Amino acid sequence: MKLNKSVQLIILCWLVYTSSYIGRLSYNANIVQIREYFNVSYSETGLVSTFFFFIYGFGQIVNGLLCKKYNIKYTIFTCLIISSLMNFFLININDFNLIKYLWLINGASMSILWTSLIRILSECLDKKDINKAVIVMGTTVATGTFFVYGLSSIFNYINNFKLIFYVASILLIIVALIWICRFDYLVKDLKEVINKEEKEIRKVNNKGIIIIILTFSVFAISNNFIKDGLTNWTPSILDSIYHIENWLSILLTLALPLFAIFGTALATLFHKKIKDFNLLCVVLFLISTLFLSLVVILINEDVLVITLISFAFTACLMASINNVITSMLPLYMKDKYNSGLLAGVLNGFCYIGSTFSTYGLGLIADKYNWNVVLYTLLIVSIVVIVVGLINFKINKKIKY
Repeated sequence: MKLNKSVQLIILCWLVYTSSYIGRLSYNANIVQIREYFNVSYSETGLVSTFFFFIYGFGQIVNGLLCKKYNIKYTIFTCLIISSLMNFFLININDFNLIKYLWLINGASMSILWTSLIRILSECLDKKDINKAVIVMGTTVATGTFFVYGLSSIFNYINNFKLIFYVASILLIIVALIWICRFDYLVKDLKEVINKEEKEIRKVNNKGIIIIILTFSVFAISNNFIKDGLTNWTPSILDSIYHIENWLSILLTLALPLFAIFGTALATLFHKKIKDFNLLCVVLFLISTLFLSLVVILINEDVLVITLISFAFTACLMASINNVITSMLPLYMKDKYNSGLLAGVLNGFCYIGSTFSTYGLGLIADKYNWNVVLYTLLIVSIVVIVVGLINFKINKKIKY
């Protein structure tokens, strides 16, 4: 059975963003091995990711503002090629100090993708297909993370972690070619779905974006601080606390993205009961806090299974919140706001949290220990719940 063009476009966008995660997390998935290979500290290895997240978050905001002016066909193609080259160069240099600059370039190119993909989906899909796009695109992060950590575990088992960078480089080139070959065929007719009336509504209501950004910036920063803190440092936490071999710690970390794949479905399920996006995020943070509390309470016990389960459910809930902020909110409100702008700016705030997370938690681990890192994640989660509840009361009162 032949898929209609709208479904094919959603699949193509899914393929682009999923593969981009392999190109951007190839370093983070092997951060323990890279630290040992170059003989550098946790904070130094974390600084590379900080460079990436800083430019990625800043780029999201800039590209959210400018994405309407981009030729998406060639822009996305170019970004994928640049990321491919950065992965290839990273593993073929001997100077660790240069790596952060390569990853800075990689982050700048990757920052264009999400805003551009959300923009093209909002311009080409009707409301029925938007629902499909929200669910499908919500699985990209978890799926890409699962594959990059899964492959990294295999390559570490055979003592050749460098292979993941070559896989990422080749995959990104293949996807770039598929994108540029299929784009015109899929998009040409679909753009007529968005009529003039919808465009006028979006133009009139652009001022509301400021209120949305103020409301969800705290959620976005806190979400990625916890989400990427777990994703990037769980192998190191397991290695430090439970003294697990590198390949096995990465393999066990696969539980995080595997569970996170269900985050989109969980967000959609909760949204059926809780229509207010602000309250929805608070509820999801509250549940994740319970799991983080369990880890902290049992921090001195030999309970690897409980720790992994708690991390897995926390990852799922963080993926749900991320999907609400960067996918559901922009696409469901496409009739009122510029979806590309809203997705870009909110995603930019997410990566402000990532910037603090990777370097900050690595620095805390260097100066103290991983127990303090876990306490930090728990405190952030509790604080954002309090802020969210206060925000909900204020927003309910002014009826934004």
